[in-house]
Amino acid sequence: MVQSVSFKYSDTTPWIYKDLEFGIDLDTRLALVGPNGAGKSTLLKLLYGELTPTKGMIRKNSHLRIARYHQHLHELLDLDASPIEYMMAQFPALKERDEVRKLIGRYGITGKQQVSPIRQLSDGQRCRVVFAWLAYQVPHLLLLDEPTNHLDIDTIDSLAEALNDFEGGMVLVSHDFRLISQVAEEIWICENEKVTKWNGDILDYKEMLKNKVLKENEKRKKMF
Repeated sequence: MVQSVSFKYSDTTPWIYKDLEFGIDLDTRLALVGPNGAGKSTLLKLLYGELTPTKGMIRKNSHLRIARYHQHLHELLDLDASPIEYMMAQFPALKERDEVRKLIGRYGITGKQQVSPIRQLSDGQRCRVVFAWLAYQVPHLLLLDEPTNHLDIDTIDSLAEALNDFEGGMVLVSHDFRLISQVAEEIWICENEKVTKWNGDILDYKEMLKNKVLKENEKRKKMF
């Protein structure tokens, strides 16, 4: 539950959000859209608990497991460890290397990639290690911030399929309208210190943006 939440980064910076009031549950399939700098990633950080509201409160069920993907997560991996070593270090319950091999193999990390230092993997392969790490946490709620940045089209489609099979809640921030159209049931716009539900699908939103740009271009032409 997000209750009367307002947020700004410091006393001297402007408000990012004012008086937010909404709830998220395990049926939520939500995409956040809006201009750059409007606070989409900030909202995910607030929901995750990385940031604390300036005013108001965010209440969570004490048993809720949240897994958050953000676009710099693959940079935080232990680059000297192999994917197998990394997973075993993160999850001491994983005792058998064969078990870990199968686990990361499901995410396309196979053969030599499993035992090579993570620094030798491509950005896309590192993202796959991160997805395996997220999945093993068995979260109830996924917070995904630009998960497609280093992925090819086939992997994005596989991600969409996996998200549709996932039985928990999801809040997605992405510039990839194709992914949004595949996995989101609701679109919320982050803009002007608030979050507003968009009454339409992502293609309607894309069309609205296109018309907005065309109108602005027409205005500029008239000015000159």
